[in-house]
Amino acid sequence: MRSAGSGEEALALARTEAPELLVTELALPDVSGLGLCRTLREEAPFTRLPILMVSASSAEMDRVVAFEVGVDDFLSKPFNTRELALRVAAILRRTRKASAPAQGEVLRHRKLAVDLAQHQVRVDDSLVTLTAREFDVLARMMRSAGRVLSRRQLLEEVWGTRSGKTPRVVDTHVKWIRRKLGPAGEYIETLRGVGYRFTDDDGSPTSSRPAKRELLPVASVDRAS
Repeated sequence: MRSAGSGEEALALARTEAPELLVTELALPDVSGLGLCRTLREEAPFTRLPILMVSASSAEMDRVVAFEVGVDDFLSKPFNTRELALRVAAILRRTRKASAPAQGEVLRHRKLAVDLAQHQVRVDDSLVTLTAREFDVLARMMRSAGRVLSRRQLLEEVWGTRSGKTPRVVDTHVKWIRRKLGPAGEYIETLRGVGYRFTDDDGSPTSSRPAKRELLPVASVDRAS
């Protein structure tokens, strides 16, 4: 577990440590916990990051606003530390169960293999280096093989709904993905004026998962008391 003394410090820590869960107070020294949550939710890596907020306030409006900005749970002080631990455990069980199919899964289509756990792409068993965004775009298209995905849809799902980017950034990333994949780049079809589709003319991509999956360690961020 890692701790931070301010909202800015927590944000910086989250960006470098990629925590599995974040615990924050509503009142922080520099920014509000609500502001911290809004910022995190606008960044693609944290759109699904579990967040538990604690506060000395029991006002209903504070709870409502917290849930509106994307908090997963809200706990009012005073509370028993065991209750906090149980709530954290419940959130982690729920999120781990939801993400379990992706962990250790490998998407395959002909000579292309995408390892979701290792963030590796291979063509004919040769490693292909993609940026994090390129990897996310490719994986998203492979998961929806045969379906058309609009540029706007890819933009919002990979970059976030408030990224400030335009759909042109999707075109640029797809161009680089195709170039790096070589002949396998032809699996990505362009529907002019609509979006992109990962071909399924030889069947949708298959997936495989190892029999045993290791859970990630918990890395939470909390304000030092």
